[in-house]
Amino acid sequence: MSTSADGAPHVKPLSGKHWTKVARLDFISTAVRQDGFVNVDDLAEALGVSRMTVHRDLDELQGIGTLRKIRGGASAQRSTGYESDLPYRKKSATEEKQRIAAVAAQLANNGDVAIVDDSTTGLEMIPHLAQLSPITVITNFMPAMEELRAHQAVNLIALGGQFDQKYSAFLGLICEKNLSELYADVLFASTSSMHNNVLYHQDQRIVSVRRAMLKAARQRVLLIDHTKVGQGALYRLGDITEFTHVVLDDQVSNEVVKSIQEAGVEVLIA
Repeated sequence: MSTSADGAPHVKPLSGKHWTKVARLDFISTAVRQDGFVNVDDLAEALGVSRMTVHRDLDELQGIGTLRKIRGGASAQRSTGYESDLPYRKKSATEEKQRIAAVAAQLANNGDVAIVDDSTTGLEMIPHLAQLSPITVITNFMPAMEELRAHQAVNLIALGGQFDQKYSAFLGLICEKNLSELYADVLFASTSSMHNNVLYHQDQRIVSVRRAMLKAARQRVLLIDHTKVGQGALYRLGDITEFTHVVLDDQVSNEVVKSIQEAGVEVLIA
């Protein structure tokens, strides 16, 4: 990948290479996750294929949630109806998420039972929670489960359900039923959007599992960075008042912080 004179991402042509379909899909996925946007003409030139072939490849990647097609190309960035895939979200606002997790971890104690959701901010909680062993961690997030396997002193409860490749998480009725039979000291959860103290997400399955998590915990801690503030998404998750604490990074405006505090929710700044 290279950058054009105006600063826009540009896919560098790779002449003389024969691309299989699998290789093309992998190349496009890597490009859109790196730059956030890919252009159809640039892809056609780089891959040595027709624009129609590129469009078919983009359709296939859109079908599995890797990207969303827009005029002239495709984007990995979230919209009202589309949530970015896991690899793209992992590289977004990484430092802010790490700071938020470090502050939020102060709300957990040795011996607690903690629920961690399938967010990338929640994933940053895992190293901190592992230091509080003995501790029980309940999660539906496969990357969190994999990381916790290395910590024998952590009691891991893995929520089953329908596994979703895009989110690398277990969702659906089985996951919700399992949560209904558990109770935790604290929940650490995030969401994709917050606007006027209302929380949203693009996927109704995520919303349903988050709501089940909220019912299953005494303390409920929302982890949210500035990139998610000020915009809505397709499905309403709930009001900010359903959480006992909100942990924000220091780029969130004072107006937003004050609004949350006036709603009666404790705010911590990372």
